[in-house]
Amino acid sequence: MNYYFHVPFCRSKCGYCAFYSEPHPTPRMIGRYLDRIESDLEEYEPEGPCETINFGGGTPTLLSTAQLERLFRAIEKRLKPEKTTEISIEANPETLDREKVQLIRSFANRISLGVQSFRPKFRDTLGRDCCQKALRQAIELIAEAKFPHWNCDLIYAIPGQKGADFRHDLEEAFATGADHVSCYNLTPEEGARLSDRLIPDEEDSVKMWKKAGELAEAAGFHRYEISNYAKKNGECRHNVNVWRGGLLKGFGPAAASFDGKKRSIQPESIRSWLRRSVPEFDEIPLGDRLNEIFIINLRTTNGWTPKLWKSVPDADSWHRRVEAARKAASKTSDSFFEISSHRIRLTEEGMLFWNSVAESII
Repeated sequence: MNYYFHVPFCRSKCGYCAFYSEPHPTPRMIGRYLDRIESDLEEYEPEGPCETINFGGGTPTLLSTAQLERLFRAIEKRLKPEKTTEISIEANPETLDREKVQLIRSFANRISLGVQSFRPKFRDTLGRDCCQKALRQAIELIAEAKFPHWNCDLIYAIPGQKGADFRHDLEEAFATGADHVSCYNLTPEEGARLSDRLIPDEEDSVKMWKKAGELAEAAGFHRYEISNYAKKNGECRHNVNVWRGGLLKGFGPAAASFDGKKRSIQPESIRSWLRRSVPEFDEIPLGDRLNEIFIINLRTTNGWTPKLWKSVPDADSWHRRVEAARKAASKTSDSFFEISSHRIRLTEEGMLFWNSVAESII
């Protein structure tokens, strides 16, 4: 089983972010959040071994050291993670100090640092509240703590950002000691504070995406998903499992779960969640669900094999998947796909047009 904990608190709302979060939470709100998480964990009966635990947000590291310790201990008591469990947490530089990083390292074996850009002017454009000193200190503390795996998050195609600027960000990220780098194309999201101002240039986006792949390969990283690059064995197991239709149990407001047949999403309001409002259920026909899972993992460079597809809950035949891929190729372009009896995946060109591929399969 894979677990996700949504920690919906932020110091401030970044201009590009449309994820549910609560800026400037009061100590009382955080306390009530932790009370509810502890209650939900006590009521929950774990299903199978604990394979991955992922903390997202919001900013999980906005919690104080004492609050994080309380959260970790409640999870440890109920879910009983093993040495092989991947435990990952998202972090923002300005919320980290030595004591907090050391506590996180005592529980987690993976940390993802939200850098977005090493250049202050581009972080300012994004509405990202982080000074250069905090960023440098966070990188030093993470390196000092010797996390087995850590990720550096970048955003590209920021208005005003040139190819040379993004190259600088990539080279800085690869030089930090991280074994994983995520590069996300800036996308105007409905509900984001600066969505009307953060409009990327599509031509620049494509050039930067291709450049990321070239520089990553030269630095010993490989692209394993449209936006993610890793050194050998540095892939994020939680994400890979979810992309392949793995079971997911979510805790916290706006957290999603998947039981193999239907998805559910907790209320996107901490107040509704604290009142125990009913989650929203996404119940669709099995064929549609299988297509959804099939599409998501086509974002990865490995794509699907008969063995991987067989592991999906209630999977249909491999022959049906080959037919679906060939039909999608006929609607889009044969150059987007590599299809054989032992693998279905997208080419580099196909990855650039993943949205079109997804629409053709849906």
